[in-house]
Amino acid sequence: MAASAQHIGDTDRVDVVANAPLPGERPGHEAPAGRRVAWSLHDVLVGIGWFIGLFFAGQVLVVPVALAYGATSHELYASALVIGAFVEVGIAVVAFELTARRYGGGIAALGIGPPSWRTLRWALAAFVLAMAVSYAYGILIEVLDIDALRSECAEQIPDQVRETRWLLALASLTVIAFAPVCEELFFRGFLFPGLARGWGVVPAIIISGVLFGAAHLLYKSFIPIAGVGIVFAFAYYRSGNILSTMLAHLAFNSLSIAFIAGGACDTVALPHALTVLR
Repeated sequence: MAASAQHIGDTDRVDVVANAPLPGERPGHEAPAGRRVAWSLHDVLVGIGWFIGLFFAGQVLVVPVALAYGATSHELYASALVIGAFVEVGIAVVAFELTARRYGGGIAALGIGPPSWRTLRWALAAFVLAMAVSYAYGILIEVLDIDALRSECAEQIPDQVRETRWLLALASLTVIAFAPVCEELFFRGFLFPGLARGWGVVPAIIISGVLFGAAHLLYKSFIPIAGVGIVFAFAYYRSGNILSTMLAHLAFNSLSIAFIAGGACDTVALPHALTVLR
């Protein structure tokens, strides 16, 4: 396997080119994030199947709690948040099993590497671009006066959760501690490179972003969340280190939940996308 380094401005990216393409890999496609991708589109489909299964299993598990305590009880919200955290961990495990565990390469196969200044630069760039996408969408909705697409705080985090400190703390923990790590490993570390291996980088960036938006099941926020997913996939591809998008995701969620928890999103066109798996 030979490697060549390309320098563009003040950034550099290592493109790994194999002597022969892997089965199912189109010749001439660049290896995403500068590393060989061993898993295939079939593995990606299996991973998506597991994602859907874990999501619906989580929904089923909260049904007994809803029947026992009510649909707006603190017990239901707490159960949903805890189960949601387990689902987040579950999709990260799926990503690891279908990549590093199956084909080797350790956590580096999912894009985890030592942080560098380039990692931090791309983390900042991804965060700024993600916020720009969300703000632009919010402003567009206000300018066009599309009431059907206006997002209220209660649609992101229910009022009962925002008004109960321990529930809000639990929600914040799920959104800030679990989502940035687990979702990045699945959507950027696993899904995006697998799609890129078979279809090329540009289609993979777009498709993985669309799937990221669809996974959140928030139709009012589908467009900005998909846009954020596209931004993060591009940042991961160029940085070569998934820590860049994990940091950007963490910062984005932290700021979003701060506004939502404070109720500011009920009166101001703020980010419509709180990237937490539901």
